[in-house]
Order: sequence, then C-alpha cells, then structure tokens
Amino acid sequence: MSNLAKAIHSDMMNSHSEPLSIDGTNITLSRFSRFVSGQSRAHVAMHLDDTFFDESINTLNQSLASGRKIYGVNTLFGGMANQESSDAIALQKELILSHLSGVGNELPDEDIKGAMLLRANSLCHGVSGIRKEIVERYLLLANNNVLPLVHEFGSIGASGDLIPLSAMAAAVCGISDQSKLKVKGEYSNAITVLNKLGLTPFELRPKEGLALINGTSVLTAIAANNCNKLSNLFALHVNIQTLIAEIMECDVNPFSDFIQRNRPHPGQIAVAKILRESLSQSRMIRKESQIEADLMNSDLIQDRYSIRCMPQYLGAIIEDLYAIEKTVQIEMNSATDNPLIDSQRQTHVHGGNFLGQHIGMAMDKQRVCVALLAKHNEAQLAMLVEPAFNRGLNPSLLDEQGEGLHVGVKPLQILSNSLTPLLEHKANPLCTHFPIHAEQFNQNLNSQGFGSAQLTRESITLFTKQVAVMCIVVAQAACQRAKQKNDEKKLRYSQRSKDLLQSIGTIINVDLFSAQSPVESSSGGNYSAWLALLSTAIEHNKLPGANSIDWENIKLS
Repeated sequence: MSNLAKAIHSDMMNSHSEPLSIDGTNITLSRFSRFVSGQSRAHVAMHLDDTFFDESINTLNQSLASGRKIYGVNTLFGGMANQESSDAIALQKELILSHLSGVGNELPDEDIKGAMLLRANSLCHGVSGIRKEIVERYLLLANNNVLPLVHEFGSIGASGDLIPLSAMAAAVCGISDQSKLKVKGEYSNAITVLNKLGLTPFELRPKEGLALINGTSVLTAIAANNCNKLSNLFALHVNIQTLIAEIMECDVNPFSDFIQRNRPHPGQIAVAKILRESLSQSRMIRKESQIEADLMNSDLIQDRYSIRCMPQYLGAIIEDLYAIEKTVQIEMNSATDNPLIDSQRQTHVHGGNFLGQHIGMAMDKQRVCVALLAKHNEAQLAMLVEPAFNRGLNPSLLDEQGEGLHVGVKPLQILSNSLTPLLEHKANPLCTHFPIHAEQFNQNLNSQGFGSAQLTRESITLFTKQVAVMCIVVAQAACQRAKQKNDEKKLRYSQRSKDLLQSIGTIINVDLFSAQSPVESSSGGNYSAWLALLSTAIEHNKLPGANSIDWENIKLS
C-alpha cells in the first residue's frame, strides 16, 4: 500500500462520521450539508446490489443486440445524432475526452464533493445502464476528499453539465492524462493518484460515459450549498431585525396573531410568531399608552414599514426560499441523464431530464430574495443613523466621546451602500438569456442553471459581508440605546437579542455589556478586521442563525 493509500485508509479508520445510505431518493438538504462538511460518509444502499444495476445494463445490451438505435450508444450526439457510431466502446471515452474544455478557476471543494454525491445518487435510480462499481468509486473518492479539478465555466445547463461532469468523470475513472485529483489540498495527475490508491482506471462500456456526464449534478450541488447557506443567513437576518425592533422601541401590535389571521399567508404567520414570542421578553418595547402619548411629541402613531411590515415582507421571502428548497431537493433525487432505460418494459426512452430549468429559475429567484434582504438592511441602517428617524440616537451612532473627532458608523453605511447595488444588479434573471442556436440548434432551449447557481453563490457571499456590517451597526445602536435607559444592557433586551449581542462581542473580542464598550465610540481602525471575523463566523454558522429558530416546526404550504 502506498503512503497516500495508507493516509486515506488511516483517515477512514479514524472517521467518526455518520453513514449516509443513498438510494436515489433520500438525500435531504441537511443530509447533503452533513456530507459536504465531512460529518457523514455515503455508501450505496444495501438493497441496491449488482443485480439491481445490471437490470438496465442487460436491457441496454439486449436492445443493441436486436439492432435498435439508441442515442449516444450507437449514434453520435446532439446535432449529429443522425450519424451512427463506428465503435460503441470507444465512443464513450471519446465523448468525455472531447468535453474537457472547461476554463476559469476551479470550483469550490464543497460544490465538487456535493456534485459527486448527487451524481452517484442520480445513478442509483438504476435506469442509466452503468455499473455499481463506478458509482461506488465516486463515493469512495468523495468520502475521502479526493476531488477532481473542475473549472467554473463551461455549462449551459442544457444537456446537463456536460463539460463540468466530463472533467469529473475523466478524473474519477482515470480516462485522461490531463485530468487532476486534489488530495490533501494539492492537485496531482488523476491516473497517478488512482494508481497510488490501488484503483484501476475504468474502460467504459456502452452508455456509461453518457450516464456520467449527462445530468444536472454540478449545478444542483451549487444550488444545494446555496440553500443551506441562505437558510442560516435568513435566520440570522430575522435575529438582527428582532434586535432592531427593540432598539427602535417598536409597537408589537402589528405582529399580533389577530393581524395575521386576517391575511393567513403561512410565511407571514411564521415570521410574526417568531417576532411576537421573542419581543414578549423585551423591556425595550413601548406600551400603547406611551405610543399614543408620543404622538403629542410629533412621533408617528405607527412604526415605519421596515419594522411594521416585517411579517409581510420577510414572510413572502421565506415562502419563496422554502419553495426553492423543495425544488432543489426534488432535483437532488432525480435521474437526469438520457436516454433512460425502462427494464420493466425492456426498452429505452429518450427524454430531457437533463435540462436544468427548475434549478435555473430557482436560483434566479433566490438572488431576488437575497437582494430584498439586503434592501431591508439598507432601510434599517439608514433609519438607525439618522436622528430624524432613529428616536433619539446620535447622528451615525456617534458616541459623545467621539464628537469633533469621528464620523461614527458612516464608513460602514457607505460599505453597505456599495454592496447593495451589486446585489440588486445580480438579482436580474439569467435563465431568460439563453442562445437558441446552441449546439447546432439542438440545445435550442437551455436553462443557464449552472451560471445562475454560481451568480447566486456570489450574491450570498456579498450578502454575508453586508450582514457583517449590520452586526456591528446594531451592536453599536443597541449599546447606545441601553445607555439612554440608564440600565444594564443585558437586562433590557430579549434573550434572542442578548444571545446575538453576546456572539458578536465574542467574535470581535469586545465586551458589549461593559459600562463603556469600545464599539460605542470609534472602531480604532478595527472595522476591516471585525468585518473579516464576522464574515467568517457567519459562513461557519458561529452566530445565532438557523439553529436559533425551530424551522422544522414552521409548516409552510
């Protein structure tokens, strides 16, 4: 056994990860997340034995023996499918080699590892004419983080992710000397790596190359990672908004059950319930009598929309996010190559499950959701820094010690102002921009799902940075408001808000509950460092986010 094989074998023996048994139908977003993060290791379900996979292979061979024409098996591909293949075995290898044309940076490991899982899961439907041992090779390498080099550009999400999946297949199966596998952070020649692991390159049989590269596994893996990241970000956003409602001493009546019952959108009901329950613990909330008395001092009788309409605004967004997750989960558990082999009827069926339209449209919509969340933050930030609207806080939240010297959180507002237009621009759809002439007019409908999923990943990254901005701003505003009340900060806010403030302070190493917190005056040149720390913490779910809200018990229809 080589040193490399020993190292991987050692990792396998020392692994305490949970098993994930895949059967083509049972991957959830949470299971996907655990696999990608290394918390679980995947294997083909026990009941899917060699015989199960051989059924479609035998049906395929019988059709070939009878002289039937099968797309991509004894014909060429796409716009050249009217030509017969001269060598059904060589055709599968050449198919993969000819599609090794991706360019750009390598895709992130989490997307590649997830795509390997989803490709294997798709093939576990047993309708693709591929051997079980090839499926198991994908899982073996992914389980041990031996990942192929796949570039960021090349798929139009039409006949699936042909170019990215070819790069994956060439490396995993040892087909090309040009392919690379990453082991312990470094790329090496794929065939050399396989040899060191004691793995023999595969000689592909009829349809196996097509089964490996014809599908939506890469774009769907990116989408699944996006969903998991945005789920946490949305929950963190709700927590930040809860704190803002307290800082602004809001009226809780707009969150009442009575209001929601009379317009019973499930997302609206869910968000209102979270706000209502959280704010019931707060000592920052004004009573009705105080609100009406404040009217005499020219205060509005109602809070501005960015607070009062949180259930309606965020409720609509969470309903879209939930629908997107359902779409992605269906795609994760689908057979997406072509043709599919119907062993029961002893035939094959040509179709179009490889078109990534559902994911393309879902990712376009997800970027809209991200932009709407960013605009919500912008509205709140603008309100918090402006004395005309912030109920007595200082301009730009400037602490009195900084008067005549500093500009408060003005630079953070400018940073947010720079990020939000980018997110608004990225919210434009991509799936409407497809070339109808693609691939000799054969792929004249194409989803652009691969590009859309990557644009959404970029949006989520930018939004993470804007949320980091909001963390610092709300921490400063919360400290300033509590000081006005001449009370200990930790006694005034709800538990949800105290947990958020405690986490922010821990991450940036500032005691937000001290009598004079450094975040209240000048950052001392620390803003960039704090933002980097917070962004990383958000990416790794170290701030109260998805785990702080019981989404499983929020039923959206």
